[in-house]
Amino acid sequence: MTKHVFTLTTLFILIGVFYSGTLLAQQDQNEELKLNIQLRPRAEFRNGLFTPILDGQKPASFVAQRSRIGLTYSKNQKLIIGLSTQVVTTWGNDPQVQTTANEMSLYEAWAKLYFNPEWSLKIGRQVLSYDDERLLGALDWNNAGRKHDAALLGFEKNKLKANMVFAFNQNAEKVTSTFFDNSLSQPYKAMEFLWMKYQFTNALSASALIMNLNTQNRIDSSISNLQTLGGNIFYKKEKINIAGTYYYQMGNNPVKNSSSIKTNAWMAAIKADYAINKKFGIGIGSDYLSGKNMNSTSTKITYFNPLYGTQHKFYGFMDYFYVSSPHDNVGLSDSYLDLNLNVTEKLNWQLAVHHFESAGEIIDYSGNKASSSLGNEADLTFGYNVMKDVKLSGGYSQMVTNSSMKYVKNILPDQKMKSLQNWIWLSININPDILIFKSK
Repeated sequence: MTKHVFTLTTLFILIGVFYSGTLLAQQDQNEELKLNIQLRPRAEFRNGLFTPILDGQKPASFVAQRSRIGLTYSKNQKLIIGLSTQVVTTWGNDPQVQTTANEMSLYEAWAKLYFNPEWSLKIGRQVLSYDDERLLGALDWNNAGRKHDAALLGFEKNKLKANMVFAFNQNAEKVTSTFFDNSLSQPYKAMEFLWMKYQFTNALSASALIMNLNTQNRIDSSISNLQTLGGNIFYKKEKINIAGTYYYQMGNNPVKNSSSIKTNAWMAAIKADYAINKKFGIGIGSDYLSGKNMNSTSTKITYFNPLYGTQHKFYGFMDYFYVSSPHDNVGLSDSYLDLNLNVTEKLNWQLAVHHFESAGEIIDYSGNKASSSLGNEADLTFGYNVMKDVKLSGGYSQMVTNSSMKYVKNILPDQKMKSLQNWIWLSININPDILIFKSK
């Protein structure tokens, strides 16, 4: 991560430079400069988040905060520049009398050039977010978010949208070699993908994704590749909203002095929402991500990799799967029910109930086949619009684990999970957009 890139003082100097230049601009230049500020503190009580808390372990509690400031400049609808920096802190981790500068990171720094109304090029550090964010998402729940260094060639005309993205990563400027250690930086050496979306009717649309990823082996510098193919179908009309997803993964992982390891994995999902009235809605869905059997001796990779999506959104808010804690690559079957209640224009509640099972076989401590049932989770959340640009949100989640959760989380036989696994959070998001200047 780039550190010490910008300070708040530098950003305000930039604002002044842009502002002064715009004041001298001709009226027909159609320039605009916006400032975005976000302060998002979040208090958490963690009693079994990510992985089961064990007897003898104590819950954690803290307040973390994201602080962002950004600029967006546009000119003549032909050039847009985005720049934002952020600090992610935990309340109390800095001394009261600061002796060193706060470390900041460059979250976004990109320019978008329009060749004509249909074609554009966006280049630099940017967020890549597509469809429902299963494979490529902003990860906004995480305080640091997710970004990529890439070039994006965009096309949009009538009912068709298409993006072609290219990225090539290095750990630093070099004189020799292009070896890339993905444990230190981005998780891939190179990425190329084509995404397309077509709007058939006002109610029906579909998207498709073809992606290739390259990573480099630290032992012999060999290149592994992973291809992901698939897409989504969306149908939304009046009170009904239906979405279907399918992706297939294949690839080749060279192994020194041995045959290559092949990838053969897939995932599918379907969800249907129905608005009973203006205040109450219900949703039901199911996701399946292929996995491996715990006793398998095959070298083939059969577990699906959800890559760079916002997994917190799908597989339970306590993030037992695919986020910060592995579950032994056994895959996942997630069946869930959503209930939504809009109490007023400002206040809404949501309750989601999940049932989790493994896709692959689970083996217990004795080497015998165990139940595929991993547990059940309930997530109760609310959102309240305090005023324009200020939103209060919070939630309570509880996980009821089954014994098989111990096996996939690699908990030792003599360790006992606590009977209560829960998580409580409360956050306020202050996020105004400020128009600094606009000329026409």
